[in-house]
Amino acid sequence: MGIRPGLGIKPKYCHIINGVMLLSLLSLTVSFKEGYVQYRTVLKALGAVPDPVSGTSKRLSVKTSFSDDSTFRFQLKVPVRSFRSGNTTRDRDVAKILGYPKYRYITFTLVAYPKDAIDRVMSSDSGTVKVKARLKVKGKAKTYTWKVKYRWLSDNLLELRTSRHVKFTDFGIKPPTLFGFVKRAPDDVEVSGRITLEVRR
Repeated sequence: MGIRPGLGIKPKYCHIINGVMLLSLLSLTVSFKEGYVQYRTVLKALGAVPDPVSGTSKRLSVKTSFSDDSTFRFQLKVPVRSFRSGNTTRDRDVAKILGYPKYRYITFTLVAYPKDAIDRVMSSDSGTVKVKARLKVKGKAKTYTWKVKYRWLSDNLLELRTSRHVKFTDFGIKPPTLFGFVKRAPDDVEVSGRITLEVRR
């Protein structure tokens, strides 16, 4: 993000404008308010009704900051034992599938975003931004493109939502089974999340 010569702006003034923009970004305080992360998959068996499975965690740890070059940094951590599906046995099994106790967290780290993304978010009521973020599960990391929908709930509360399908095998995980391999999940799980950030200017 930054101003370059053009549009009637003389080159000698561009660094001044960029400096003002940088100071305005660094003056922002962004903090995590609340949110959740959810997984969804479907267990299937030949001749049987599909069995949807989902779990939600609200025990999120979020770190946000702006670096010296105005790059926005974002990382979210979810304890693998914090997912709740309404079935405690299943929740324990999910934690084991995700590598517990060796691996205790799933992490989501922002890697890249369009240069105008922050300007768009700050200047519009709602919209969608495509970003690249790294998802790390069971010690293995993979970078995906995510569509993030944003919406201002008030002057200083920003809601972010995203979801996408990923493969269990991307992280070295065998698709889970139930009832002695009678029911099996496909190599697909939908990961979604919603968080609210408090933005102080």
